Amino acid sequence: MKHIFILAIALLGLSITMHAQKTTAAAEKALKQKFPNAREVKWDKEKKNEYEASFVVGGKKVSANFSGTGEWLETEMAIPQSAAPKAVIDGFNRAHTGAAITAVYQIESKEGKRYFEIEYTLKGKAKEAKISADGKMM
Repeated sequence: MKHIFILAIALLGLSITMHAQKTTAAAEKALKQKFPNAREVKWDKEKKNEYEASFVVGGKKVSANFSGTGEWLETEMAIPQSAAPKAVIDGFNRAHTGAAITAVYQIESKEGKRYFEIEYTLKGKAKEAKISADGKMM
C-alpha cells in the first residue's frame, strides 16, 4: 500500500511538471495583454524557450508564439485563399506548378514582417511553403 501511495505522489508531481512546461506565467500574461479577447486558449511548447498559444478571437482561429519571458514573437492566422494577396497566390503557383492549396496562413513577426505560409499537396504529399507578401518564395 505504501508503494502505491508513493507512486501516486510521483505521478502527480510528474503531471504538474509536464503541465508547467507548456507555458510560463510571463507568456500567459503577454497573451492576455496582446489578445485580451482570446478564448479557448491551449498552450504547447515549441522550442526550448518558445511557447505557442492556440486560441479563438472574433470567431477566427489564431496562434501566437511567445518567449518564456513573455516577448511576443509572431502571430499566425488562418485566412481564406481569396483573402491572400494576388501576388502571393501567383508567386506560389509559379513555384509549385500542379500543387493544390489546402490552407493559407498570414503571419506577422516581431520584426514587423508579414508573410504567408501555404499548406499544399503535390503528388499526394502534404507540404508547406513560406512566401513574402510580394510573392517571393522564402
